[in-house]
Amino acid sequence: MPYLIEVQQQSFISSPSPDTHRAALSARARLDLTRWYYGAAVMVAKTTNPPFSKILIAGAGPSGLLLALLLAQHDIPSLVLESWPGLDTRLRATQYGVPATRIFRRAGLLADIRKASIPKFPTICWRRVADGEKLVEIDMSLVEEEEDRMTVLQLGEIIQIMYKHCMDPEKGRGLIDVRFNHRVTGTGQDEDKAWVEVEVGKEGEEKRHERLEADYVVGCDGAASAVRRSLHGREWPGQTFDCRFMVQNVFYDGFADHGWEGGNYMIDPDHWGLIARRGHGGLWRVTYGDPVPGLTDEEYLARRPWHFKAMLPGHPDPDQYRIEHTNIYNIHNRCVDSFKVGRILLAADAAHACNPMGGYGCMTACLDVGGLADCFIGYHQNRAGPEILETYAKVRRDIFLKYVDARSIKNLNRVSKADPRTVAETDPFFKIVKELNKDPEEMKKFLMKVSSIEYDFTQHYDQRPAATHATSNAVNGTSNGISNGVEEHSENEGAKAEVALHMEAV
Repeated sequence: MPYLIEVQQQSFISSPSPDTHRAALSARARLDLTRWYYGAAVMVAKTTNPPFSKILIAGAGPSGLLLALLLAQHDIPSLVLESWPGLDTRLRATQYGVPATRIFRRAGLLADIRKASIPKFPTICWRRVADGEKLVEIDMSLVEEEEDRMTVLQLGEIIQIMYKHCMDPEKGRGLIDVRFNHRVTGTGQDEDKAWVEVEVGKEGEEKRHERLEADYVVGCDGAASAVRRSLHGREWPGQTFDCRFMVQNVFYDGFADHGWEGGNYMIDPDHWGLIARRGHGGLWRVTYGDPVPGLTDEEYLARRPWHFKAMLPGHPDPDQYRIEHTNIYNIHNRCVDSFKVGRILLAADAAHACNPMGGYGCMTACLDVGGLADCFIGYHQNRAGPEILETYAKVRRDIFLKYVDARSIKNLNRVSKADPRTVAETDPFFKIVKELNKDPEEMKKFLMKVSSIEYDFTQHYDQRPAATHATSNAVNGTSNGISNGVEEHSENEGAKAEVALHMEAV
């Protein structure tokens, strides 16, 4: 709609006597004129040869498939390469904040995700492990009727929904080519194109090597990204935390018997983590960080009953719960020096990583992909130049470093390093949550607010150059005219900004 208004205003300004035209045209005539100008603009964009014809995406995970879907909606073909023989459905993310939900809706995925998800997720709370006491709580039922409320579903199931949409002739429009058993081993580019070197073949088969070309290559191939390594090497700035993160699906009647529901952040130096209901039939996800570094996976698994006895309500023994699926991994906060090198771009976990406390990882990945899709779409329609891709690279990196990185580390420290006996009274974050709980309407606004880590790249359509303005906004802490200067706030204001950022992820 802002574009329609802009076109209409320009048409009058270019007329010899705009006042005469305004007086003469009826409201219906002005509307028709606006529609005509908008239609002409779209027609010009579609009839002008697009500046590129195909995108190659490395990685058929959630980021790669989501990007392919968003591009297909605007008639941009993509080739998606995946090293695995099929979809990666290992235990990973399970909850996605409002900004990610908006991207799911835009991609046409939300209805199917809601069908597969649990119907309600009533609360988010923080508990002290020593006695299980609930210290602070957020009532998520305040937004249960909102379409863009937080999404809860195992990422493995979401990936399957995405892939189904990609392969659907109507949703994917026949523009998405997904190829498994295609492992990217290197990248290259010149002034006109980019390419990847690929090892093709199933496990146990003789591999063949190919070079596949496109106008642009996007690395959506995760934290171990081959595309990122081809650009920046194996090392990337940041830190790996001194713990092992344990993720498991658990069935345990004690959750219901003790009245637990929703999501429960557990505060304790030895047993910190998140316990949350995640699926039908009593499925819960239990995650925790084991603070002892350097053990084997078998040794970490042997310590699990000790953690469960401390963390789960009722302090159960192993014969009282059932564990299905386990994943063990290191956690990091890292970010590359540049999201774009020539015709090769990075997005999501290929560009940055953050610890899982607060759910920022997948949410930030969705925002990267949604933003990059908008930049490609505007460029493809001749409504922006190639500099909009530079805007993407600068803005999304700046947002990650300034907000996501810092806040996700604070979330981690809150559950792993804070004193469980005093944190409810001393942590400014909890103080603000308690204040917001006094006014349900204010809390609802906070839960559904436009995120400070979102960025509308379509504001750079139909103007040149885009990069300077956007980069200036990001550096100065503004997005769409809204101040994001968290670090410049007073302690209380900073804490409130932190609450807002955290609620985008919970």
